[in-house]
Amino acid sequence: MGTTASDDMTPLERLGASRRSFLALAGAGAGASVLAACAGGGGGETTEGGGSVTGDGEVTDENPLGVDGAAAVTAVIFDGGYGTQYAEDAGTKYQELYPDATVDVSGTVNIQQDLQPQFAGGTPPDLFDNSGAQKLAIDGLVPQLADLGDLLAAPMLDAEGTVEENLLPGVTSPGMFDGKFLGMNYVYTVFALWYSASEFEEKGWTVPETWEDLMALGEEVKGEGRYLFSYGGQNASNYYQEMALSMAAKLGGPEVLTKIDALEEGAFEQEAIVQAYDAMAEAVEAGYFEPGGEGIKHTDAQTNWVTGTSVFYPSGSWIENEQADVTPEGYDMTGAPVPSLPDSAMPHEAFHGTAAEQYFVPSGGENPTGGAEFLRIMLSKEQAENFAELTKAPSVIKDTVPEDGFGSTALASVNTMIQAAGENTFTYNFSDWYGLGADSITNWTSFLKGDIDAAGLREAEQAMIDRVREDDSITKFEAGS
Repeated sequence: MGTTASDDMTPLERLGASRRSFLALAGAGAGASVLAACAGGGGGETTEGGGSVTGDGEVTDENPLGVDGAAAVTAVIFDGGYGTQYAEDAGTKYQELYPDATVDVSGTVNIQQDLQPQFAGGTPPDLFDNSGAQKLAIDGLVPQLADLGDLLAAPMLDAEGTVEENLLPGVTSPGMFDGKFLGMNYVYTVFALWYSASEFEEKGWTVPETWEDLMALGEEVKGEGRYLFSYGGQNASNYYQEMALSMAAKLGGPEVLTKIDALEEGAFEQEAIVQAYDAMAEAVEAGYFEPGGEGIKHTDAQTNWVTGTSVFYPSGSWIENEQADVTPEGYDMTGAPVPSLPDSAMPHEAFHGTAAEQYFVPSGGENPTGGAEFLRIMLSKEQAENFAELTKAPSVIKDTVPEDGFGSTALASVNTMIQAAGENTFTYNFSDWYGLGADSITNWTSFLKGDIDAAGLREAEQAMIDRVREDDSITKFEAGS
């Protein structure tokens, strides 16, 4: 497989790039107006999106969107880490429900190259998955997207309640634009601290729930000549920024992160941030990070972790698939919430969660109603379970992963975390909104290497968001909306 510009990107960077792509499109559609963005999404004040996806057919309980059962429907799927089988299966279900319709499901890694001419020619697909390094970045795309509000309000295909009532917390935020729901994210990402459950069982270790317990375990691990953590300083040291910010959010509440998203002066001097960054400094000073991380990438660090050099690694729930080729048999990869600091405002079970893999229905397609119905089928319990079984990743639909995670310890643990947290989830957006990943990596690599202390790290992080706030050429997004 040839090398592309995305090969050096971590999954976290690709997730951020997908969000920035949507926000850039929103900015293009809204001109110079300030955008109001929700968690990972975008919103403008002047641009009007497309119309409703409800069609001209008879609206019934069985056909809530008024689908023309004889109309053809086309769906274009990004053929990446999740493959296309789950969408092909949804297409089969569509054909079963509407036997007179022609259903065309195709996969590509070049979304922009394949779809840009279609949009330019007025013949976009009825549904597409805007993901991958070659996703669409066309000025004015947002006004060409159908409003999916009727999809959210539609009843589930095979369960009680509406589609929206069956979504996990926070799922709709990334797709909101100017008060309209334009993008349906399909995959739910859980950020966790990952470890080998088999090793913990063998050694009689307990997964630390407090920072004090984690440091105590670190001393035991150090006695074995090993480390608590490995890090890829060339492109992924900011995975530890995510861990620290999650600890800070649990300590002080989600509003701690909202102040950073708002680019507030002194945001990185909030007491919760100070305590979380000081805790990370304690681990650095104790020698709990594998040395030499500044010279390696995330894949190297993760290989060191699963092969026993270190015990923990903070990452999103994509980690099992990413490491599948090098993870030893019987490793039993498992995720847990990051440890809590003393007197935390949120329960230990709280975690950083967000939705990704964004689907759009172009309003100018031949059959936008069919595109929305295709999404409703994908969001059914049956198809969501099928997605989880095929990909070992959770969709955005509640209660669709069995206790055993279809044989995946990682997926089973993610499901346990989701169930235990309930509404106690949070996210942040500043890095994605303003493209600050590279700056964050520079700052955190210097910190984990020992070149700067926690105070110096906070100062560098504050200066990073100050530059954005003071640059009038950068479109600002509204935090906490």
